[in-house]
Amino acid sequence: MQSNIVQSIAELINRDAIYTDVDQYFAHLSQLVEAHAPANGCQLNGAIGDTIRSLADELGLTLSTDPRITATGNLAIEIGAQQDNIDLVITAHMDRPSFRVLSLMDSTLYPICAIRIEGEEYIADAKAVRYQDGEMVVSARGQIIIKSKGDDYEMTFQTTEGQLHWGDTVLMDTVPQRQGELMIATGLDNATGVLLGLLSASILQSFADDLKEHNHKVLVVFTDQEEGPPIGLFGQGAARLSSAISPPRLGFMNLDAHNMDATVGNIPNGGISHAFVSGRGRGSVVPLDYQALAESLAGTINDQRPNTVNLNYGYVSRSDDMLLSLWSRCLGLMGVPLAHAHTTEETISLNDMVSAIHWISMFIMTVLER
Repeated sequence: MQSNIVQSIAELINRDAIYTDVDQYFAHLSQLVEAHAPANGCQLNGAIGDTIRSLADELGLTLSTDPRITATGNLAIEIGAQQDNIDLVITAHMDRPSFRVLSLMDSTLYPICAIRIEGEEYIADAKAVRYQDGEMVVSARGQIIIKSKGDDYEMTFQTTEGQLHWGDTVLMDTVPQRQGELMIATGLDNATGVLLGLLSASILQSFADDLKEHNHKVLVVFTDQEEGPPIGLFGQGAARLSSAISPPRLGFMNLDAHNMDATVGNIPNGGISHAFVSGRGRGSVVPLDYQALAESLAGTINDQRPNTVNLNYGYVSRSDDMLLSLWSRCLGLMGVPLAHAHTTEETISLNDMVSAIHWISMFIMTVLER
């Protein structure tokens, strides 16, 4: 049965360039990273939610209007049987590292995200956004300057265009670049997970009749407010989701970029990372039978398509899964390897995105058929 699922999905993926053409991945990821994605504003008009809605339309998908979900500030796609009971939830976060105004007089900022810069000083192009007249708009452009101060940081926004206001959210901002199969941008954590969630939903939709026949329902959720400081609360949008709907019958899977780690083989162009423990035990621990399932399936798929998936037994940064794992079982932590997280030099391999959609869709269908 497992080999039949793998073969069916492989044939479907290979028939449509949207799943295999790295040029299309670059174009769609560029749309997502250029969108405004401030913490707790992603679903608003003019923000990344509009881009997700547009890409969903292209794929023949419709965002859910279920008020239980929309009231949480998250977005979702429902696939399969029309019923309240959900078998599986797939999550990917929309927001990216965000900064707020500390002092308007000297344009200092404070972070509502983890800071991961190297060295004593980091300068990045940035934009300040705000919700105004019913939509998200850019109020100022310039540079964010981050200086290390012992165990803390000093952050300022240097305006070159427009005006910074109280209540603005500052985001790193850069034009996406391409170097062969590598993509360099800011916001790839987690535009990669969002795009993989959309493409996975599209593939699942192709099996919608089978899902309905077996009374299966899958929910793909794009969460807000995943980003948080190490000493703060991660995954606030995910926490609201877990309070709004009943736990899924099987569990959830998390799609998020995974920090590059050469010691465990998690490097760009090495295949998608599939991990089993997050935050060194401070987040999720995948049930051992689902770990065994992933290990068995990975052997089959890597034999047929080498370097599709890297089983990552190392450290994966906790995120939405930390709170969702209190609500339901985490069946897998999946993401493309990413270098230089939370900077304007975030780097991924577009080849890994192609590998990722093969693996994620096959793993999801294998779990549902189990």
